[in-house]
Amino acid sequence: MDPQEPGPAPRPGPSSQPGQYPPPPPHPGTYPPQGPYPPPQQPGPYQQPGPYQQPGPYPQQWGAQGPHPQQWGGPGPYPSQYGYREPRIVPAASGTPFHRLARTPKHTWWRPIAATAALAGLAVAVMLFIVVAWTIAHELLAGSFPEPSGTDLFPSDVENLALTLVLLGVLTPLVGLVAWVIQRRPFWSVASVLNKVRWRWLLWCCLPAAGYIGLSILMSLLVDAVFPPEESIGNTDGSWIGWSAFLVPALVILFLVPFQSAAEEFVFRGWLIQAIGAYGPDSRDGRAGLLRRVFRSPWPGIVVGGVAFVAAHGYTGWAMADVFLFAVTVGWLTVRTGGLEAAIALHVMNNLFAFLLPAATGGLSGWDEQGGAPWTLLAADLPCLVFFACAITWLARRREVNRLS
Repeated sequence: MDPQEPGPAPRPGPSSQPGQYPPPPPHPGTYPPQGPYPPPQQPGPYQQPGPYQQPGPYPQQWGAQGPHPQQWGGPGPYPSQYGYREPRIVPAASGTPFHRLARTPKHTWWRPIAATAALAGLAVAVMLFIVVAWTIAHELLAGSFPEPSGTDLFPSDVENLALTLVLLGVLTPLVGLVAWVIQRRPFWSVASVLNKVRWRWLLWCCLPAAGYIGLSILMSLLVDAVFPPEESIGNTDGSWIGWSAFLVPALVILFLVPFQSAAEEFVFRGWLIQAIGAYGPDSRDGRAGLLRRVFRSPWPGIVVGGVAFVAAHGYTGWAMADVFLFAVTVGWLTVRTGGLEAAIALHVMNNLFAFLLPAATGGLSGWDEQGGAPWTLLAADLPCLVFFACAITWLARRREVNRLS
């Protein structure tokens, strides 16, 4: 055969047929099926067994298979040997309304009762301490003073007013303290569903509150013109006393009245409504369904808080009805808006007007006088409260204020 002549084509083998390829090499890390095989020579730290991988013995309640997974990775309770500590302060569950913020996983039947008793005891102790300290400071700075007459401790009306406002203002931190220590919930959960004071919303609420004051003046003038009043509350007569006599009382009122008004709201609209709302059952179904539905609603707390608010004042007759209507209105708005901001704004504006007007006209000596009032007071105040409630409701919807936690 000529060396230049091509020879016969080689017979295609199995590996040369189109579409057929040699089998791939074994996957890295696999072993022939004979086994067994030794463990890796140097295991990494990720291969160190955790405490839950250690073989028994396990406590009897876990059985032979070890602890239930929920007991080391679920929502608890957690075994103490895994280093978990149950949180001391627990907020209410998401979606809880304002009046039920005290019904947390830590709630038991005795906590609201014990906390209320502790609040009363702390209030008395702290107030006595303030009175004694104030008296000592007065004697050191201004000298001795005559024996107290009536409810006045000091000769100056401004000083007596300042002492009273301070005594009431200290209730706000005491309310948060007993909620935090005894009920084991966030300190500011008494303020709103967000466990804080919503300052921007509070400023917005001041606009309807100022409108309430303006409308109250107009309604009082209108009603008194149609139905002349037979009696009045306090001393509304007098004339402008001048800036030199008005400046010091005005500064005391402007600085201390917001703390006093807020403290009263924390007690009557915050603490009492939530303490009673904590006893509402978790379900509306079951035995005594009507009673369960009533206690789940905010109205028992609103009514009890209103009655206590009236009892804490010295009004009589129609004035009591007007104060109760005020308390029920701001109590409903507190639950409706999820916080105390609307009630605080209206209370502060109302008290500022009630104190500044007598101070400007020389009638500050009767700042603590409370008594009866004609029915025209209620007739004039009712449209103003309706206006404030409608304005706050509309504004809360417009501002998308949180009603639930």
